[in-house]
Amino acid sequence: MKVLVLGKDGRTHALVWKLFNSPQVSELLCAPGNGGAAQLAPLIDELEPTDTASIAQWAFTEQIDLIISAGSKPLCAGLVDEVVAMHIGVCGSSQRSTRIEQSRCYAKDFLLRYELPTARGRPFDNVATAEKYLAAHSLPVVLKADHPAAGEGIYHDRYAALEALHQLFAACPLEGSNNGVVIEECLSGARVILSAFTDGRTALPLLPTRLYDRLDENDQGAAAPGMGAHTGTSTYARKLTDFLRQRLIIPIVNSLARENLPYWGVLGIDCIITEHGPRITALRCSLRDMEAQVVLPRLEDDLLPIIQATITQRLDQLPPLCWREEASVGIGLVAQGYPHHFAVGGPITGLTDLDEGILVFHDQTHNPDGLRYTPMDRRSSSSLLTMIMGGGSTSSAITTTGGHVLTVVAMGATLNGARGRALLNAERINFPGRYYRGDIGRREFA
Repeated sequence: MKVLVLGKDGRTHALVWKLFNSPQVSELLCAPGNGGAAQLAPLIDELEPTDTASIAQWAFTEQIDLIISAGSKPLCAGLVDEVVAMHIGVCGSSQRSTRIEQSRCYAKDFLLRYELPTARGRPFDNVATAEKYLAAHSLPVVLKADHPAAGEGIYHDRYAALEALHQLFAACPLEGSNNGVVIEECLSGARVILSAFTDGRTALPLLPTRLYDRLDENDQGAAAPGMGAHTGTSTYARKLTDFLRQRLIIPIVNSLARENLPYWGVLGIDCIITEHGPRITALRCSLRDMEAQVVLPRLEDDLLPIIQATITQRLDQLPPLCWREEASVGIGLVAQGYPHHFAVGGPITGLTDLDEGILVFHDQTHNPDGLRYTPMDRRSSSSLLTMIMGGGSTSSAITTTGGHVLTVVAMGATLNGARGRALLNAERINFPGRYYRGDIGRREFA
């Protein structure tokens, strides 16, 4: 089977790594990819993940059997709608169904309508009504723009919150979103995420993952996606999986069917574990960056049959997933100044000095010797050699292309053991301004 993976971050590399080991994959490609994915699969430079019409035409011409999107942007741009018409397999939900991620106002209304546990709050499309609600809401308060990319913030001062509310309503809405704002209470607790493969009827859960998205230790500092993640093996972790599946994932799948939103692919929930139980803060149509890096290495099953069963509505015929009985810890290595201003182009050293079994997933890197794909109509003996051996560069230095550079993943019989191995090997990798948090995995879900 000829498989194309769309994406360029760490979860893209993790998916490519997992599929690379599948005996059912005859040819694996990636667009646009990164320096790590280029070590395993030829990259396609000319494809833009959100240009779905071009992707569909290219995939048809190159005889692609299956397209897998690492992130949700291609799905939100209508990838499934474009590709299905050409009878090419694609894992993901239709553009209409991606509203649960693309519109926070719709997602909040959906959660409230079906009485799913979420933070106290409401969506608003009228600034006057939102002002009245904000005036009566306790502090601190969270304001979220309708589109996830348009921002959010936590406010401890009512006047600052009111000013931010006006700014969010005044801003032009991003494509696929409305000029709306969600106002809700600020929850305290561990940020835990869970994803499941679903075919619209059955849900096959993965592993609950503790996510770290603040720059400094003890979850302080600026919001900074990708600082770390971990999974656990305790009894609590197993019970949490069952609870989230039964109380959240399955009711969401059933509610989507009642909404007449056909949904297949990955369904993800972001939660805060409060003293009153998990509360949903967001819905997703793909794996989270950092989630894929720590979950997929623990999956003992071949990923491709799971994806095929998802597409063909045969998930109920699959046995429970098999997991390695080891905890996993992923530590994000970022450049100084991340997530705001940082230098790029610096060489990365130490990647060959790691212990056996340590995984490094690339996020924002460039590999001059990485594999490059040549379309079939332009292949010759020399171009085929380029596709297999790389671009012919004499330099072997992998360099940084952004602020979130790498994720170091270690496994261990215990969470502390995995954390120790991850920290030891993270210290061996260097690039200009390298920084990472030292508290990733210190506590399981606290």
